[in-house]
Amino acid sequence: MIGTRRILGTLVPVCMAAILVSGCTQVKRVIGVEKQLEEARATGRIEGRIETSGPADGTLVVLLARPAKSAEEGPTGVDTFVRVEPGNFAFAVSPGRYQLGAYLDQNRNGLLDPDEPVLRLRNRQILDVKGRDVIRHDLTIPLDGRAVNLTKPVDILGLVERTPREQQQFSLWALSVQGEICENLDDDKFGPNTGLRGLWEMMDFLSAGIAGVYFLEPYDPHRIPVLFVHGISGYPQQFSTLFDELDRERFQPWFYYYPSGFGLEGISRHLATILERLHVKHGFSEMAIVAHSMGGLVSRGAIFKYQEETRRDDIGLFISISTPWGGDVKAARAGGAPFELPLSFRDMNPEGDYIGSVFYEDEDRETERHLPDEVEYHMIFGFRMSGSNDVAADGTVTVASQARLQVQEEARTIRAFDYGHVDILHSPEMVARLNLLLERRFFD
Repeated sequence: MIGTRRILGTLVPVCMAAILVSGCTQVKRVIGVEKQLEEARATGRIEGRIETSGPADGTLVVLLARPAKSAEEGPTGVDTFVRVEPGNFAFAVSPGRYQLGAYLDQNRNGLLDPDEPVLRLRNRQILDVKGRDVIRHDLTIPLDGRAVNLTKPVDILGLVERTPREQQQFSLWALSVQGEICENLDDDKFGPNTGLRGLWEMMDFLSAGIAGVYFLEPYDPHRIPVLFVHGISGYPQQFSTLFDELDRERFQPWFYYYPSGFGLEGISRHLATILERLHVKHGFSEMAIVAHSMGGLVSRGAIFKYQEETRRDDIGLFISISTPWGGDVKAARAGGAPFELPLSFRDMNPEGDYIGSVFYEDEDRETERHLPDEVEYHMIFGFRMSGSNDVAADGTVTVASQARLQVQEEARTIRAFDYGHVDILHSPEMVARLNLLLERRFFD
């Protein structure tokens, strides 16, 4: 199997070597990426803007539905998109016919109450979506609109719940976990084999309903959430030491598990959307994000998107561990590989669009983009010379990439530890540093 260290360290040459020496399983994975990406590209997209007809307070909920098959049957709920503020929404869907509706949850109880404004599905325009289509459809909820004959609250969010197999036929992103309790971290689902599956078999990972944000215990409004975000081919078990050493009386650990073969723009937007939905459900007012390796790049993009979409400053602390902020120069060669590579490889290109978008306001890279003032950022990275390397690195990522100057300037503190790229997650010094930063930020 190709581990994170070998993937980022040598990129295309390693993938070629994998085909030659690593056996049938890895050969199938590498060759299968093209099929996985083709399946992803075959989905359609419905997007637009949701707002109200006038000033209003409340949560905006967009409902995606299949039209009724007959006069006797009603529409079939497919997916929902929740917004704290008026703004953009999007659904990734399989080909088919759809309708859009919406309502304003004025009391923020997650239900459609009889007296709340609604944009009804009935007689709404039918949207015929084919593979690769992008259909834009803006929505405005009329403040005087009401659901006819509605006499009691309706759980619109609950209406779209169904089995993964049923949901896969409609909107793949609706499969995302949004606060499910991880009962057993030792389950293979949270281990290295599934992490590799997320890299090479990203659509299978997604359609299996694995991706999303998990809690290690039921939500507690009196404890601060700490979200852990893994890197390329990463998996939650890598954070086991950090989970064990976290002060569970004051903090509650969450983790984001995602198919790391997808493009970083889509992954970061996915994370931001789930965080917005979790805020609507639980109402947390502060949280921390701890990200390892490529997870730092994902988290940086998600922080920008979350603030832009919600106008909130809930994310008060961001800690990156061994993140390749400068990308990997070998990633620029991904486009010339003799086979399809996961999109995240390409996004590690230092001159690529994604890295440019999280560090610059403009395409010409003339105006730097900085983290919001409300986000206290700290940098942690590793260094460990090994073998015949003549470049300072942690065995996977060069120190030059981890210590990008722009990120150094944003950091409140910088700490380097003599550990390898993954070993650092279990080092006593790093664990102590992480807990100290959490303590200082939220309880000093």
